[in-house]
Amino acid sequence: MNKFLSLLKKELREMLTAQTIGMLIFMLIMMYSMGGLMTRSSEEAQEQSGRITICDLDKTEFSESVVEFLKQPTADMTNDVTVFELESDDYAAELNKLGVKSFVVLNKGFTDKIMSGEQAEIIYVSRMTSLATMSNMNVGSETAVQLISAAVKTALYTQKVNEGALTEKDALLLEAPVGVTEHTIVNDKSEGVSQLLLYSSLYSRSLFMPLVVYIMVLLGSQTMINAVSAEKIDKTLETLLSAPVSRLHIICAKMLAAAVIALLNAAVYMFGMNNLTIDLTGDLPDDMGEKLRNLGLVFDLKTYMLIGAQMLLTMLIALSLAMILGAFAKDIKSSQTLLLPLMFVTIIPFMASMFTDISGLPGTFKYLLYAIPFTHTFNATDCVLFGKTNEYVFGLIYQIVFLIVCLAITVKIFTSDTIFTMTEHGAGLFKKKKAQTED
Repeated sequence: MNKFLSLLKKELREMLTAQTIGMLIFMLIMMYSMGGLMTRSSEEAQEQSGRITICDLDKTEFSESVVEFLKQPTADMTNDVTVFELESDDYAAELNKLGVKSFVVLNKGFTDKIMSGEQAEIIYVSRMTSLATMSNMNVGSETAVQLISAAVKTALYTQKVNEGALTEKDALLLEAPVGVTEHTIVNDKSEGVSQLLLYSSLYSRSLFMPLVVYIMVLLGSQTMINAVSAEKIDKTLETLLSAPVSRLHIICAKMLAAAVIALLNAAVYMFGMNNLTIDLTGDLPDDMGEKLRNLGLVFDLKTYMLIGAQMLLTMLIALSLAMILGAFAKDIKSSQTLLLPLMFVTIIPFMASMFTDISGLPGTFKYLLYAIPFTHTFNATDCVLFGKTNEYVFGLIYQIVFLIVCLAITVKIFTSDTIFTMTEHGAGLFKKKKAQTED
């Protein structure tokens, strides 16, 4: 038993290193931050569902009673209702003037439709600013329709019962007294289509673009770290750098080879995932393609070039960071551990871009994410499609500067003897401190 415990302690000492503990702490902090981010996004979506901006064009006693009903608190929330006057049919201009994300319109004839036993239509106008999941939950329209329907049911039922004239047709109308016509605004362009339907039609690309970037960074970094660390441990890197070949050429060849492998892997994954999820979007209207073009939500050559520019910068940054981290490897086990920092700083913006609009986050969360260079590539699709030019340009410039710094450090390490001495110096310093502590 004592021998078993001794072996167990030995294995734990070897596996539970300072690097492992550090990464566990780092992972805990990152997961806590992601949890806070998701909670914040969910709370914001819930809060937005209780904000109703409404225009009453009908101007009847019945429609006014419906608006008053909306102001009453419910069991789940207290609604923040704002009444405004619609001055034109330019819904994009009205949204800009009001400074809100959505509004509801009760059309003229709303009361007449209800009283004649027909379903009344309301107009719901919303602005689409992202392909993120939580940004397209569209809870505002659902809340508005539910509350207006409840108001109509209450008023109509009370009136008909008091008059003793509740017919079978009225009873059927009470099941769905209100329908909704949705208009979505994108880049100040309007189309009569729901935001949820637009998101469904763009679902594949909204999923694949961040996924491809994540795969490229992860596989490219892993390939580079393994290549550098293996050559360093086997002493072949020393021979290679001693050969009559420019060290800059060696660096470029390694980065280009890793980038090609990463691109091939990303292409295979993208093709496979596209065939796997192609049926998830369901049947879409025949004119959806035209509506997407009118709103500017198309992936044309310009879109792919702008997104591709940031993807290239991200790939180069990841490979240069991987080369720097690979230089610290002293054995195969440590080389695998060195990949963890890159993995975590990649998965955080990846998950954030999938679930929430990064540009709409509170300042602290947003700027912490923007400090990670990969964030700008994950956010590039939203920036290009939804006219966020300033954010795209800032991200591009930031990535270029970050890449220059990374390349400068990489060149400094590989064009000197630092790559052969940095691990030994670190180990020697650690042993020296340990000896001083024991004394």
